[in-house]
Amino acid sequence: MSFLDYFKPVSAWSADQVRDFLEKHVPEEYNLVDVRNPSEYEEKHLPGAKLIPVDELQERLGELDPTKLTITCCTAGVRSRAAAVVLQNAGFREVHNLAGGLRAWEGLTAEGTPEPELAFFTAMRTPEKQVALAWYLEEGTRTFYQEVASILQDREAASLFRELVVAEEHHKAALVAVYEGLVGKPAGADFPRGVLPAEPPGQLMEGGVSVPKALGWIRGRQIRDILELAISVETNAYDRYLILRRELENEHSRRIFEVLSDEERRHLTKLTRLLELFI
Repeated sequence: MSFLDYFKPVSAWSADQVRDFLEKHVPEEYNLVDVRNPSEYEEKHLPGAKLIPVDELQERLGELDPTKLTITCCTAGVRSRAAAVVLQNAGFREVHNLAGGLRAWEGLTAEGTPEPELAFFTAMRTPEKQVALAWYLEEGTRTFYQEVASILQDREAASLFRELVVAEEHHKAALVAVYEGLVGKPAGADFPRGVLPAEPPGQLMEGGVSVPKALGWIRGRQIRDILELAISVETNAYDRYLILRRELENEHSRRIFEVLSDEERRHLTKLTRLLELFI
């Protein structure tokens, strides 16, 4: 897996497609991965589904056979789409996300999150551009988290999102340092403009989702829905920093990405634990 391939579309199968596949194949022929929390899994899950919570997925990839067709699922298809990206990036042969999650499986209408704006990312073909892109996505994520913190009524949840806002600012500063180390000169005052090969199509956050669309999506949503979206964002960020950490040859840059990936992992854990309170 190279960072050049990071922003590939993820296949989504409808509940009917998944049901048809499962009826025609034996469990030994595929991976069916439930990426929810243990308490959600214990309440109900698809027959034969293996529980690997999304915040544990990177560390437990070895439990799955990458040569088998893999289906990911969660409550509404939000966390599992991020998990499908992780598996796809890890070299799994064929990965499909259960669109709409278990809600769709049970015949309920499930509205998915905004689709990523993937076309913009195809020209990010050098480490310098990838770092500039990372800074840009961190800024979009910071904007999203700041707005979420301002509208949440739950004090604990709002406090965590304010913590995430501060973390994104630190990440941006770290990414500027990485960029300057790669090019051997200070970043311009308009960084990352001038580095990115094209004008961004509006503000985007991790996963390539439009910030305005994401903010529109969360209006009127329950806290658990917002947390699921944030978990998917942090899953994508954690995965991409791990990839950059492996890909970059500059040792200083790799150390910084090691710190960033570890911090994204902690954020993912905190969000997952908070979600447990609203299940």
